Amino acid sequence: MKTIYFRDFRKTGDDAYDLRAALEACRDEGAKRLVFDRNTYEINSDRCFERSLNVSNHGWNGPHRIAVLIENMKDLELDFSGSTLVCRGEIMHFAFLFSERITLKNVIIENPQTGCVQARVVSNGDGFTDLEVTHGKEQLQIRRGMPFSVRQGCLIPLLTNVEFNGESGAIERGTADNTLNPSPGELDFEMLSNGLMRVHHVKRCPPIGNYLVFLFTHRFSAGIFCEGCTGLCFKNVTVTSCYGMGLIAQLCKDITLDNFSTKRSGGRMYTANADATHFVECSGEIRVENCSFEGQLDDALNIHGIYTRIVEKSGRELFLKEMHKDARGIRIIGKGDRLSILKPDTLLPYTEITVSDVEYINSDIIQIVANESLENVCAGDDAENISHTASLVFRGNTVRDNRARGMLIAAKGKVLIEDCFFSTSGSAILFEANGEYWFESGGTSSVEIKNCIFKDCRHGLWGNAAIECAPRKAVEPEKYFHREIVITGCSFCGSATQISLDNSQRAVIKNNTGCKTPVLSHIGSVEADNND
Repeated sequence: MKTIYFRDFRKTGDDAYDLRAALEACRDEGAKRLVFDRNTYEINSDRCFERSLNVSNHGWNGPHRIAVLIENMKDLELDFSGSTLVCRGEIMHFAFLFSERITLKNVIIENPQTGCVQARVVSNGDGFTDLEVTHGKEQLQIRRGMPFSVRQGCLIPLLTNVEFNGESGAIERGTADNTLNPSPGELDFEMLSNGLMRVHHVKRCPPIGNYLVFLFTHRFSAGIFCEGCTGLCFKNVTVTSCYGMGLIAQLCKDITLDNFSTKRSGGRMYTANADATHFVECSGEIRVENCSFEGQLDDALNIHGIYTRIVEKSGRELFLKEMHKDARGIRIIGKGDRLSILKPDTLLPYTEITVSDVEYINSDIIQIVANESLENVCAGDDAENISHTASLVFRGNTVRDNRARGMLIAAKGKVLIEDCFFSTSGSAILFEANGEYWFESGGTSSVEIKNCIFKDCRHGLWGNAAIECAPRKAVEPEKYFHREIVITGCSFCGSATQISLDNSQRAVIKNNTGCKTPVLSHIGSVEADNND
């Protein structure tokens, strides 16, 4: 097995440029391992790779700078030996594109400036709060009473704030976004002569010692981005901060995360700017084990497909539109794929078709030709690619102290959630799909949640229960969106509703402790025994 050592390529003083040379050598010489000495590697954008990418759920398509680009490669291991890769600016730390059997291990991902501003509450007055800015002050500007973050010479408004308890590190109990005022546009900011930031028109003064994180909704980059890959493995990878999601994979097959973590550092209450991990239109098995997710500013894991909307029908041709802006340009349909056609309000399929030909007209519209007759297919209905079916193993993981939920589950393959600890501000596990706004698919077939601990979940205001199935807009008698959800051997602690299930053909709730009477709606059959 040929091994290349990065130390042999550190010649220019520019780690980004030297990385390009080392990766080119791996390709040219057929190396199977690229090994780094344990160090801190600093990446600036001037000599980074660049690719035009459409990254799901980020809302920012086009050119992206990339520190480490693995593209059209096979059988390569990157071992950073415990190093820290520091990216300054809107840089993806890693992009894995159309590659097979790639392993990334033993690395810490950091971006010191991610657009967020963190501040500690030092005093409260009549309708105002004084804050000491602890992180992001160099990016903060106040114009006309509004806070902005500087991005590439432009100002991006910080429209959202979230509150962390200064002692526990969790989201402050009973809060959600915009804790200072539900209408953040009413707030008025100013910098005082003593260096503090005063916020006027506060409707709820947060406790002294708590922290507020101000963020914008755009996700200009990601820590790790994967597209069109098979057999990826991430082992001993830690994300301390990044511009968007910690890891997002789309159109990939068979991914393993082993000891992948989002971990606070440097006094920050937050880690990734968005989800810790996110899987879109993936297939095969997604395995997430021995991981720890804390402080991310959205969910720990989200797995789903993408619904498209039928906007026109002509003979055996359909014109499909990628409805949500965060899905634009992603090539989610290929020749030979099977599509399920369904109603947007129930999300229940009524027919299936096979794609014989496909053309991407632009980033919004996909033209497909079906093998079958489309006589019963209606414009205005939605389509789901059921050829992309992923199973999920989520085992031995910890999820805590983050904004929003723990997991969003919309995977059609078998799902196992086992031996995990959840302490989340919203629902720990949410079954969600939507064919009218987010356009994230789809229904589950077999879900088992076993031997997990749910401690003080949903202590914030995201969701309605520790384990929740979001209801559909409409239902049909004796037809169900989910097939089977089994919850056994779990422990619940907290005052919130613990289990709320909807629209499942079968529900099993057995041998759980601290389990209050579940809330059930439109369930075909229920087995609920030995819960206390």
